[in-house]
Amino acid sequence: MISAQEAINLILKTTSLAGKLNKPIEQCYGKILAQNIYAFRAHPAFDRVMMDGIAISNKTQNRFFKIEDVQRAGSAKLTLKDHNSCIEVMTGSSLPCGCDIVIPYEEIKIKDGIATIKDQGYQYKDFIHKKESDYKKDQVLVPKGTRITSTVLGIIASQGISEVEVFSLPKISIISSGNELKELNEDIQEHQIYKSNPYAIESELKNFNDFEIQKFHIQDDLDETIEVIQKALNSSDIIILSGGVSKGKFDFIPTALEKLKVEKIFHRVSQRPGKPLYYGKKDNKQIFALPGNPVSSLVCLRVYVLSSLEKRLGFNFKKKIGILTKEITFKNDLTYFVSVKESFSEDGKLLLEPILTNTSGDFNSLCHSTGLIELPKDRQVFSPGESFTYYPWN
Repeated sequence: MISAQEAINLILKTTSLAGKLNKPIEQCYGKILAQNIYAFRAHPAFDRVMMDGIAISNKTQNRFFKIEDVQRAGSAKLTLKDHNSCIEVMTGSSLPCGCDIVIPYEEIKIKDGIATIKDQGYQYKDFIHKKESDYKKDQVLVPKGTRITSTVLGIIASQGISEVEVFSLPKISIISSGNELKELNEDIQEHQIYKSNPYAIESELKNFNDFEIQKFHIQDDLDETIEVIQKALNSSDIIILSGGVSKGKFDFIPTALEKLKVEKIFHRVSQRPGKPLYYGKKDNKQIFALPGNPVSSLVCLRVYVLSSLEKRLGFNFKKKIGILTKEITFKNDLTYFVSVKESFSEDGKLLLEPILTNTSGDFNSLCHSTGLIELPKDRQVFSPGESFTYYPWN
């Protein structure tokens, strides 16, 4: 049995970057950039007017200005002919040559072609967005590995780019197992339960990205287990199994994977919950076999599967660190993943309140959580005010 840190290291070591493809930006929301986005020119490319009004020269002390012309947005830059005159300017237009100050319409009166300033307390460069003040030409605006959101799309489009390179999303199969599991619309008996893990797993994955996902279910039968896993291997890049991976008499998953010549990287991790976790590879396929208990399943999915997906898609990810708000005592020599609810202190610090589950099957308690914290195995008492790694639900 290996440690949780060894497990994540082995998974990341055996995770390769996904392939890349070009897509129109209209189809890229939620995808991960596989290229840097560079500025094709500085921004603003000119001294840009920020308010509708008049532009004047700082050489004058006048309050009354004859209007020479109107500078429109999108028109070539005009030149002020007389520093005792002014040019009307529109928001987004170039600041006319010879002008240093913009006075908004709210601060002036215009009558018979003469603009009068109400208050002479204006300042040099007021309401001017200075050339190159946002970024320089060839500067990286969005680094590869960034998830494409509406704001990122706006930046890409502002550079005249209609198509970008993104990482291709892997196809994923989710396989639940167990004779006790029934479909959601079926009647059940006292000894049976409804399938919940595949839906929770699918939801967590879909919140991360819009993966193409197919779901299967297998009964506790070795031949059927081999047949369904082989079908998933033929059609998917990642296989996520739920249940049937422990030491029970009818836990056929490890045996089936061995018969299918899947290379076992590890099986069993010194952690709670989720000790029976299995990870293997066949060719370029990744196989994660998660425990069947609902809490264990989601913990392993969030910590291990999504960490692998983040690396696979080149995602620029930084672990979140939060502050524990209540003492936790855990005497087993295991890494302990605890569900928590996040909040923020008045000074903006991330606070994490433990939500202790009844057992690894206590799915209901997760509804009140926002994620997990990882408590290291070399400790027994974890005190309020200490900081730990935080895995928020996606």
